[in-house]
Amino acid sequence: MGDIETGAPLPTETHPYLATKNATMTNGNGTSNGEIAKKSYSPKDFLSDRAKVTQIDGIRGLMAHEHPGIVSFLYVLASAAFFSPRPLPAHPGQHVLAGRPNPTTFPFSSITLNLKSPLGESSSEKQDSITIETEDLDVALQYSPSPGLKKLVDWAVDFQSYAHNKKNDGSWTVSFGSGSQDLMSKAFNVLLNPGDPILIETPVYAGVIPPLRLLAAEMIEVDVDDKGLSAVNLERVLSSWPEGKKRPRVIYTSPIGSNPSGCSASRARKLEVLQVCKKYNVLIFEDDPYYYLATELIPSYFELETEVYPESGHVIRFDSFSKLLSAGLRLGFATGPKEITHAIDVVTAGANLHTSGVSQGVTLRLMQHWGIEGFLAHGRAVAKLYAERRAEFEAVAHKYLDGLATWVSPVAGMFLWLDLTPAGIEDSYDLIRHEALAKGVLGVPGMAFYPTGRKSPNVRLSFSVVDLEQDTELGFQRLAEAIQDKRKALGIV
Repeated sequence: MGDIETGAPLPTETHPYLATKNATMTNGNGTSNGEIAKKSYSPKDFLSDRAKVTQIDGIRGLMAHEHPGIVSFLYVLASAAFFSPRPLPAHPGQHVLAGRPNPTTFPFSSITLNLKSPLGESSSEKQDSITIETEDLDVALQYSPSPGLKKLVDWAVDFQSYAHNKKNDGSWTVSFGSGSQDLMSKAFNVLLNPGDPILIETPVYAGVIPPLRLLAAEMIEVDVDDKGLSAVNLERVLSSWPEGKKRPRVIYTSPIGSNPSGCSASRARKLEVLQVCKKYNVLIFEDDPYYYLATELIPSYFELETEVYPESGHVIRFDSFSKLLSAGLRLGFATGPKEITHAIDVVTAGANLHTSGVSQGVTLRLMQHWGIEGFLAHGRAVAKLYAERRAEFEAVAHKYLDGLATWVSPVAGMFLWLDLTPAGIEDSYDLIRHEALAKGVLGVPGMAFYPTGRKSPNVRLSFSVVDLEQDTELGFQRLAEAIQDKRKALGIV
């Protein structure tokens, strides 16, 4: 990968910002199976070889130098904090961003959004509307900084500090992307070299498997239990790591309402996992799109890390607006040590310049309208809706599947993860492809959530949008019949 603007080869010297100083970490190629040797901690040590030498250069590399008094002929806007882009500069000393589309050519004068009544309130009550206009609209419609619109980034930093009791000390920040999926893919690239091992909880969210396969990553499975990622299983994997083999330095987990297992890790469980990660110098990828779908919020890894480590910077957290605002907005943000979020921004700059400014502008205006407490109140209302749907869905599941399947009753998320072991079924893929399909019912077979595609007795069912009055009853009736047919075919009954 060359210079992101000119295509020129990468510089032979590492950019000072991304350079790794005194990189003697033993978790890269160490041979010890005990506690990893200690050194002064720096998140830069976790960067992949490519991330250490790849930099924002060319046009975007100069953007940080734009400020009042500088006449700029650059291509894109660095920050909306210094000027209003609506009027063109009238005299020397103001910015002249020649190459930036002239905003007078944009056919939008404002964007007005009519909001629904809050969840649980009558739709007949007065509805609010919000409008994006003037400077905020022009900023949203223009090229913008790779980390995100400045006002939205500032909001997200304030929000994370408030929601996770995290002091805003300048050591961490956020980076916006086209959903958390986009950000995780980029984060894998800045932390893993091709072929590197990575620890992943299993069953795992299937969306992380393709980007890891593109990196030829060695996916090391760490099985969950009914309380989520197991610290015992994690210790077992790391303590028996082969001598001389490159050690994993990242673990992926989805700790609340996990897709697909439905498990949620308690505060105590997270502290246990953090202790193991500290022992073996492993960075945590906290993918948490269902965090606010829990009726009672559980402290995050991002919040708890300093109860185990002397400093922060050992967790990269991924949040998504998809489950709370709109999946189609394609907007999420990563929170973590600035050295790593900056490296993600470098990838964004080279891949798609920045995340949709309109999606960011819409979200920013809504957050300004709601405030932090308003957003959290919306989250509580969404969690209540899903909890009610889960209760109805699960009641029907018990009616038809007791004795044939077991599952963890989820406190968050939107999935039941059926285990068909009580029915004597070891391969749910065969069940779904044959008996269930023939009966007219579908679920996702468990093998889809394992990198190896191993046989699984599990089936994932979603209760988020299914018709609870008719389809749920019919679906479980058909699934129970399909299970009984499979048992007959296997000679169990």
